[in-house]
Amino acid sequence: EGSRATDDKGGARMIQRWMRDDVLAAVQELRPVAEETGLTMPQLAVAWVLQNPNVASAIVGASRPEQVADSAAAAGVRLEPDVLKKIDAAVGSLAERDPAQTKSPATREA
Repeated sequence: EGSRATDDKGGARMIQRWMRDDVLAAVQELRPVAEETGLTMPQLAVAWVLQNPNVASAIVGASRPEQVADSAAAAGVRLEPDVLKKIDAAVGSLAERDPAQTKSPATREA
């Protein structure tokens, strides 16, 4: 409640494809990883993305100023290899790791 996933004007239709049991279960597995690193879930996500060698920049979506500040706090965070392994184990095949398999918005399915 109160998130973009429930807000028809704030992106609920776009987010709907990610509101699946497998994705939601993986996200819940990430919660203890974030807690053990002292990061919020958004900070963990931004730090993980920024450490991906196939990613040039992280684009965060924020609807409130405090969300911008929270995400920006992850910019200098370096996740240890054991933390990255835990994230990989939780996310499994949900994240595409092969840059050859990524598709531009013009060619991917909606």
